[in-house]
Amino acid sequence: MRGRLQAAIVAMLGIPLLSPATVALVTLRRGMTEGLMIFLWALAPIILFGVFMETPAAAVWLGAMQLGIVLIGAMLLRSSVSWQTALVGIAVASAVCGLLAIGTEPEVLTRLSAQAIEDARETLGAEADSVDLESLFSLTSLAGVLAWATALASTLALVLGRWWQALLYNPGGLGGELRKLRLNPLLAGICMLAWVYCLATEPGLASWGLLAALPLLVAGLGLAHWLVKHRGWGGGPLVALYIFLVIQTLPVTGFLCGMALIDSWKDFRGLTRKTEQ
Repeated sequence: MRGRLQAAIVAMLGIPLLSPATVALVTLRRGMTEGLMIFLWALAPIILFGVFMETPAAAVWLGAMQLGIVLIGAMLLRSSVSWQTALVGIAVASAVCGLLAIGTEPEVLTRLSAQAIEDARETLGAEADSVDLESLFSLTSLAGVLAWATALASTLALVLGRWWQALLYNPGGLGGELRKLRLNPLLAGICMLAWVYCLATEPGLASWGLLAALPLLVAGLGLAHWLVKHRGWGGGPLVALYIFLVIQTLPVTGFLCGMALIDSWKDFRGLTRKTEQ
């Protein structure tokens, strides 16, 4: 984008993913002040829809929070030049977003919980009695789903914004950064323990576990991209990986997080370089 006006126009379109990515791009390139201005332009249509189109307050609040989380992630990435720091920031900010939803929009979550339980009972029929639906669709569970969805959307927007920046100023830069991503061993261990704890305690915390594992998941994907490029396998394995990640989220996430955890201690890239020398 050639200037603030073009960026503001794209941000004001209110297109999911593209508008937050524009905020990320400007923040990464120009800094917090310019990024904050584009953030305000992107926020304007959300507020206008809420005022004049009778958009539910929860939707307005969620859209504003996502823009803010993308801004935070871009600021952290720019200042630290570390995807690890940016991902942790996004995960923490999204967790705060989910917790705030419980306190500020309990009526909305309660209605969603009741509707989800009713739909599940109709779908499962007699088997519904063997499933703890109240725990599975509790307010805490739905807030976790909200937090996870916000973190995922914010991460995708930040990646897209960084990809745009790389195309304009450093072709191939994003791929190199993600393929090199390797977490601090202590952080990786904490993320894994938090994820396992959430999975082991009750089904309603599964989304909170995914949120805790976000840095590990992205590091695992980066490791997979590095392996495919290093071996020269082409794009087929990566396409298959992302398809399985969508249809079998928890098992594939567990595998990727496990590999990222091991890599944080063993450094597969470094071991490969030593072996090939």
